Amino acid sequence: MFHHKSVEFHFPELADHRLNLKLIRIATANPVKKVALAGASGFVGTALRESLGDKYEWIGLTRSASTVKADTNCTTDWRSCDLFSLPQVREALKGADIAIYLVHSMIQTSRLVQGNFRDLDLLLADNFIRAAEEAGIKRVIYLGGLIPSSEDGSHLSRHLASRQEVEQVLGSRGIPVTVLRAGLILGPGGSSAQLLLNLVHRLPIMILPAWTRNISQSIDIRDIVRAMDFCLESDDYIGSFDIAGHEAMTYREIILRTGKMVRKNTYSISVPTNAIRLSRLWVSLFGSTPAYLVNPLVDSLRHNLSAKPNPLLDRIMDGSISFEESVKNSIDSSGQALPHPMRRFRLSEKRKTHREKRVRSIQRLPLPDQWPAHVLTKLYANWIRRITLGLVREVHTSDGKLDLCLISPGRALIEMNLTPFSSDCQYRRAYYITGGMLVKNVEPPGRFEVRIFPKMGILVTALHGYKPRLPWWLYSISQALIHVIVMHAFGRFLGRIRARLIEKSR
Repeated sequence: MFHHKSVEFHFPELADHRLNLKLIRIATANPVKKVALAGASGFVGTALRESLGDKYEWIGLTRSASTVKADTNCTTDWRSCDLFSLPQVREALKGADIAIYLVHSMIQTSRLVQGNFRDLDLLLADNFIRAAEEAGIKRVIYLGGLIPSSEDGSHLSRHLASRQEVEQVLGSRGIPVTVLRAGLILGPGGSSAQLLLNLVHRLPIMILPAWTRNISQSIDIRDIVRAMDFCLESDDYIGSFDIAGHEAMTYREIILRTGKMVRKNTYSISVPTNAIRLSRLWVSLFGSTPAYLVNPLVDSLRHNLSAKPNPLLDRIMDGSISFEESVKNSIDSSGQALPHPMRRFRLSEKRKTHREKRVRSIQRLPLPDQWPAHVLTKLYANWIRRITLGLVREVHTSDGKLDLCLISPGRALIEMNLTPFSSDCQYRRAYYITGGMLVKNVEPPGRFEVRIFPKMGILVTALHGYKPRLPWWLYSISQALIHVIVMHAFGRFLGRIRARLIEKSR
C-alpha cells in the first residue's frame, strides 16, 4: 500500500516497485532529484514521466484517483491535490527539489465555471508559487508560449497575455524560475497534432485567412523533453528561453505539409482578412475541439511567433526532430491522429464533475491602493448591506465567522468560517462555506476567498466548490446570474474608489 498524508491509494505493486528503486539508488549513492509535476497526467507531463523514467523521482499532483489507476509509469508518486487550494498544494509539494508547472486552466474543473481562463490561471499560478516557496522548492520550471518581441502585454492576444502574466506571478517570489516558451507542440496524443490532422482530413478545400500567413515555429514533444532534461540537470538555465525544433513556417505551410504527409490533397484559397470569429467556428467544428479551447488559441495566431536566439535553443536545435518526423510520429497507420492515452479517463472525470454539481466563480476586480485582504472583505460585506437596503446583513464574530443573513441573524443565507490558513495573511482571506439557506452542505466544503496582487493592482474574489441548495436548473438562471451581476457591480464600486484615490494623490 502506498500512503501519503494527503491521499491514500491501494496499489501494493507500486509500493514494491518504488522500494526497489530506492534500494538501487542507495546502493549507487547517486542523489536523485525529486521533481513535482503540476499537470502530470497531461500531454507534456505524461511524456516527461515516460521518457525520463527512473532518472528522476516523480511526484504527480492530481485531483483524481482515476489518474493513478490509468498510469502505467509505476515510478510516479501520486498525491491528491486541488490546485485551487493553497494548503493542499503546499502539502503535495513537500519533499520535492524542483517543481514543474504545466497547468493551463482551459479545461473545466466544475460543472459551472464563471470567469475566464486568464483569471483562473492567475489564481492557480499564485497558489503554486506561494506553496512552492513554503514547501522549500529550490527551483520552478514553467512551460509557457512564445511571445512576440515587438508587442507589449496590452497588444497581446488574451491567451499570450495570460501566459506572460503567469510568468510574472511565478517570478514574484524568491524562488529561481526557468521559463520555457514554446509554440505548437507536436506528438502522439497532443491537442495541436489532433487539431491540425482533423482539419486536414475533414476540409478538402480550405479557406485560409490572413493569419495563416503569419510565422510559427513548432517543436516535437521529444525535444520538449530534452529541453526539460537539460534544465533539470543544470542550474544554469534561469530566466526565459524560447525553444523550438522545427524551422520557422507560416501556418499555411504547416497545413499543406501536413496534408502531403497523410496523402490528402488539400486545396487552399487565401483571403485578405483575418476573420477571427469565423476561424474560431470552423477550427472548432472541423478540428473536433471544444470552443473554450480553440478560441484563445486562434486569437494568438494573429501574431508572428518564432523563437529568439539563446544558448538553450542552440542546444535543442542541434539534433532536433524534423517536422515530418513529428507528424509521422503523431499518426496511426491510416494517417489519423493518435489519441491521448488518458482520454477515456478524462471523459470519466468530466462526467463525475457534471454529477457533483459544484460551482467555481472567479472575478478580477480593481484594487484600491494597497488595501489588505481583510479590509476588502469587510468592505464587500458592508457594500452588500447597503445595496440591499439592509435586507442582507453581515454578522461578524470574534472567532472569524462571517454570515450573510436575511434581515435577522437567525436567518443566514450563507455561513462562512475563516480558514486556519489565512487568519494572519495580508494578501489572502479565505472562508469555508459551512451552511445557510442557499448552501447544500457537502464534504469538502466550498470556499470563498479574497486575494490581492498589490504590484499588479488586482483584486481577485473566488468561489470554489460551492454546491447550491436550489435545484440546478433554478440556480443556473437565478442565483448564479445574480452572483456575477453583484460582483461586477462591486468591481465598478471599487473602480470609483480607486479613481478618487488617484485624483487625491495628484
